Amino acid sequence: MTLPELLELNFNGHSINDFIAEVNTIADKTEKHPALKDFPEYFTPPEKLREKAVLLVQLRDASASGDRDKKAEKMAAWEDTKLAVIMNGKHITMLSLHRNDPSILLNTGYKLKQKHIAKPTSSSSTDLLAETPGLELRYMQSGSGPIVGAFTVIITKAKNRASTELQMSDNPSDESSWNSQGIYAKSRIEYKGQPSEKRVYFRARYHQDGGVSPWSPVVNILVL
Repeated sequence: MTLPELLELNFNGHSINDFIAEVNTIADKTEKHPALKDFPEYFTPPEKLREKAVLLVQLRDASASGDRDKKAEKMAAWEDTKLAVIMNGKHITMLSLHRNDPSILLNTGYKLKQKHIAKPTSSSSTDLLAETPGLELRYMQSGSGPIVGAFTVIITKAKNRASTELQMSDNPSDESSWNSQGIYAKSRIEYKGQPSEKRVYFRARYHQDGGVSPWSPVVNILVL
């Protein structure tokens, strides 16, 4: 059995300029992806991908005059960078299959293989991109009462196992303050050891087939 092709990893039809742009996009997305923080030794991290993209720009310009040696260097660097990007994509595919979490394939900079995207069935035809998740925040309890610095985020979903992105902020009016907490298939996320007497805000949105829904209404809780 071969590894399923869930991501588009064929870059042979790209011009060098398009390929360089895609490498930089993949590097940026990798840096922000919540599931891509610890890399195996064969994985090329974002800063190394950017270095490869910079080298390709330099060799592209240096070979523009027709220098055959520079052209050969450019082609070798191009193939080396393709291999690095393909190996990263294979790792993301394996991680998604290992965790049984297709949301890991989203927001990676890679295009999804369209034929592998599951289509809604007639019995489950909710268009998640027209919906928003429901959010509720509850203090975690012990036998003696609420636990200091602990609370639970409860996500009410329009469809079972929907992929939901969660963000948190301490200043919701500042868009740059929103931090991704990950993309979840589960509906309960526990927070412990949070700073006391601090109010935190949450919002969520669905991910489906490479698209995203609007953000949910913001909810907040004062950490005990």
